[in-house]
Amino acid sequence: MPEANTSCPECERLRVRIHELQQERDAALASVSREREKANAVLASQVAAAPPPPKPIRYWAVDLLNDGIKKVLPWPHAGVRAAAGVLRRFRKEAP
Repeated sequence: MPEANTSCPECERLRVRIHELQQERDAALASVSREREKANAVLASQVAAAPPPPKPIRYWAVDLLNDGIKKVLPWPHAGVRAAAGVLRRFRKEAP
């Protein structure tokens, strides 16, 4: 019966191969970790965009007035919009 302390050549080759694979795995994990740190540094260095400032009160008032006119007088409102579009085109064509 073989002794427990002795090992076969196949077992020794497997141990060596396992050790090599563990080193490769550790190197790959270290590489991924370095790349993740670089990506996190880039993300942390970027400044978040500030939210746009709120609209002035006069914009809210004009929007409310315009919406009211659209509901109460839809046809004249559409006519005024069409006339304004024609005037804008006419003004662009004029030298």
